[in-house]
Amino acid sequence: MAQELTYRLDDPRYTIYHRAALGGLAATIRAWELRRTTPQGVRAAFESDRVTLQWDDSSDRDALLRILSASFQTRNDLIDLPAQAPGGMGDDLRLALHNGYCGTYLQHNKMRPAPPGVKGAKTLTLRNPDTDAEEIFTYRPVGSYAHQKAQGTGLLDSDVLPATATISQALVPGALTGAEALEVPAKDAILLLFLIAGSTVFLLRPRAKNAKAQYCLIVPDVVDLRRFARSIEMMAAGSSSVKTFSRTYLGRVVGGAEEAALKFLIDIQATTAVNDSPAVRGCLAISMGKVAWDGNQINRSAIVPVGRDHPELDVFKAAVQAIRAKTTRLKNGDSYAFPASPLPELIAANLAHDHHWAAHFRELVADKKDFQLMRFQHGGLVAMKNTIHDETDQLFIDVFHEAWRFTMRGIFDDAKAPGVDAGRRLEVRRERIRNEILRAKNQSQLAGWFLDFCARATDGQSLPKLRDPARARRIRTFIFDERSFDRFQNLCLFALLSYSSDTDSGTDKVTDQGE
Repeated sequence: MAQELTYRLDDPRYTIYHRAALGGLAATIRAWELRRTTPQGVRAAFESDRVTLQWDDSSDRDALLRILSASFQTRNDLIDLPAQAPGGMGDDLRLALHNGYCGTYLQHNKMRPAPPGVKGAKTLTLRNPDTDAEEIFTYRPVGSYAHQKAQGTGLLDSDVLPATATISQALVPGALTGAEALEVPAKDAILLLFLIAGSTVFLLRPRAKNAKAQYCLIVPDVVDLRRFARSIEMMAAGSSSVKTFSRTYLGRVVGGAEEAALKFLIDIQATTAVNDSPAVRGCLAISMGKVAWDGNQINRSAIVPVGRDHPELDVFKAAVQAIRAKTTRLKNGDSYAFPASPLPELIAANLAHDHHWAAHFRELVADKKDFQLMRFQHGGLVAMKNTIHDETDQLFIDVFHEAWRFTMRGIFDDAKAPGVDAGRRLEVRRERIRNEILRAKNQSQLAGWFLDFCARATDGQSLPKLRDPARARRIRTFIFDERSFDRFQNLCLFALLSYSSDTDSGTDKVTDQGE
């Protein structure tokens, strides 16, 4: 019988999951067109705001099977979704996505049985682009998976589409069945099968090597199907003209859900032409992992809506560009990838929740050992400092750096005497400053310390950067504003770690051998 299914992006019944699934369906149809693999007897078309599927088969079941076969595939025992890379993608990205899908949509072995005759895990050797070393990653091979046969939905139980179908976790990760199954119209169930193609996954890794890996599912809020379909292909394929953060295995390793969301949103924006309207308005970042109340499966542990626009997004970009994920070898020979620093995770969480970009930086350096480790991220800190847009933040850090530069010059001048270790004195002074900043309990104490720090650096004279009355007034207003204490303290600690003589605009430069 003739069948026509039309999906509209502005359907008032649709949630963000439906809109993301519609994006996945549009991208799938685009892949059919590019590969010339449109299922026989099926007519498919999409515009910016709608998708239409038509077929004339006497059996809806046969037509739907052909659609699923062309949409959900495997390649070398790995899940392959043509929608996300019609022209193909690198093995490292495919592996990251495969592992992510197996941990979210396809958790149970029955949802993704291994190929016939294959038992246990397999390994894939990848080249680390940062070190050129070979890394060995383990994965579970997949011979087939639920989406290829609409498993558990009831859509294929007869030749004619049923009135309703069942929603399982394979369609919407985290969907839990209660006393009764979750049922929707068959048309909507067909659409939700494509959520896996319209969403994407990141590997959410705790910093401890022995902790179990978790996952972050990104569900985009799609507003333009054509632009979205083109963007996700560019994100996966990559090109010399489009630089993306999440096109590699290591790029998919993040410390937090907000970090994954901002990486995704930045990447999709990078694939959009300057004059084009956006493909998405934001996304949901869904962290999934083992929870105390359920040891049998991976559940949703947090859901965070993340918007597209943030005032200090360039600070996050700088941190991600300078601080990449690292790998280590486990005792069994496998490689384990983990975030090299908590900085991108912290900044992303701040931006996503409308906090100041440096909020909670104090917590990263409150311990002396952590402070010393943070100094290994000096390049990233400097890059972040150079991208700050807020004029008060930038001025305050510049003033702090100028005071620190004069302080260092005094230390090196005093160290000209025989037997004096300038490097050691510098380390002691830096640690003393860290403790003094952390010991301040309120705005008044910290402002008093900062003014004393500046005065001691210049033997009581004013700093060159504060000789301009407007700058001096801005700094005074900031440091004595009781509402800014946390921001003030975090910026002091950030400035202490982000000084670089290479970017200092002062005339007298001091080389800090400790950096």
